[in-house]
Amino acid sequence: MARRSVQFWRIEQLNGDGLNRPFPARRVAEVLKKAQDAGTDRHFTSADGTVLLAQAVASSPHPVLLLDRVRDTNLPSVGDALGRRKPLPLAPGDHLLETSYFAFLKRNVIAVLTSGNGPRASRMGEYLEGMLGLEPVLVPVVREDVEEILTRLEVSRFEFALPAERLSGKLMEGEWADVLDSASRLMSEGTFRISLSVGRSGKAEDKQRIRDRIQQLIDLFRRAGSVEHFDYVVAEGKDSLTGDREVVDLLKERFISHIDVDPDVFNDPQKSTAEAVSILNKQARDNEAFFARTLPDVKGSADSALVPDMVAGGMAAVRAALAAPEGPEAADQVRKAGKAADKANQSAGENQGGAGHELVRG
Repeated sequence: MARRSVQFWRIEQLNGDGLNRPFPARRVAEVLKKAQDAGTDRHFTSADGTVLLAQAVASSPHPVLLLDRVRDTNLPSVGDALGRRKPLPLAPGDHLLETSYFAFLKRNVIAVLTSGNGPRASRMGEYLEGMLGLEPVLVPVVREDVEEILTRLEVSRFEFALPAERLSGKLMEGEWADVLDSASRLMSEGTFRISLSVGRSGKAEDKQRIRDRIQQLIDLFRRAGSVEHFDYVVAEGKDSLTGDREVVDLLKERFISHIDVDPDVFNDPQKSTAEAVSILNKQARDNEAFFARTLPDVKGSADSALVPDMVAGGMAAVRAALAAPEGPEAADQVRKAGKAADKANQSAGENQGGAGHELVRG
C-alpha cells in the first residue's frame, strides 16, 4: 500500500473580496467540460514556468477537478529487471502528467488529494486566475483548538527550518520571500533554520512591540500555500489564560487526513480517477460535522456570471487582445472574450438565484 494525504483548504477571498457566498465550482466544472469537449487548449504556464492542465472529472455530489503538472523535460528513466536504464516510452507529443485531485465541498472547503509530485493547492488558484480570471485566496483548514491557542498566545519565539535545496522566495510572499531568496544565495546544501525571539532584555513596551511584529510574521507565514515544504515550524509563548508555556507545531495544526491507497490502482489513469473521486466524497461525508462545527456557514447561491467560457490561452490571451485590438487575431480574441462573458451572464440569468450552479446544496 502507498500513503496519500487529503488536505483541506477554504476559499476565503475571491477577486480581492471576502467570499461570503458559495464559490461557483459547478460553473467552473461546466466550463472546463465544455472546453474539453470542444478541444480548447487548456494549458496554462505559471510565472515560474510550470505548465498546468485541468479537467472536470465529476460534478455530483461535489464538483471534482483534476489538475496535472505537465512535464516534458528532466524526465525520469525506466529500469528493467537488471537495472538497465532506458528512457520513458513516450510517443511523440506525449508528456508526463503528475496529478492532484480537488473536490469543492460545502462552506467553500476544497479537499485536495495529493501525491508527492502532484501540484499543490496554490497551483489551482494560479490556474483559475490564469485561465478564467478568478483570484481565489486559499487558507488551510486547521484543527479546532489551534486558532484559539494562537489567539491567546503571548508569543516569545517563532522558528522554522527547511532543506537548503528547497529555499526559494516563491514559497512565500512579502518579507518572507525576501528572506528565503537571500538565503537561497547563501547556501545550497544542508538545513536553513531561522528563529525570531523577543529576548530577555528591554522594556515591557519594547517586548510587546516585538511580540506584535512576530505575530504579524506568523500570520503571514501561516497563510502561505507552501507550508508543507518546511520540515519544522513552531511558535512558542505563554498562554494568557492559563499562564502555561505553549509550543504550537504549525505543521501539524493543519487538518490533513492520511490514507492508504493501492498503488496499482493509482497507476491506472481511469481507475485512479474513479478511486480519487470516491476517496474525496468519503472524506466530505466523514468530516462534514467537523466543518459545520468549526467553519462559518455560507449563505446564498453562487454567482455563475463570474466565470466566463474558456478560451485558448486563457485570460492572458484575452488581456493581450484587449490591449492591442487593431490586429485581426486580437480582434478575434476580443470577440471570443465578449461571447464568453455574454454566455456566462445569460447562464446566470436563466438560473435566477443560482440554483443551477450552486456549489453544494445541503
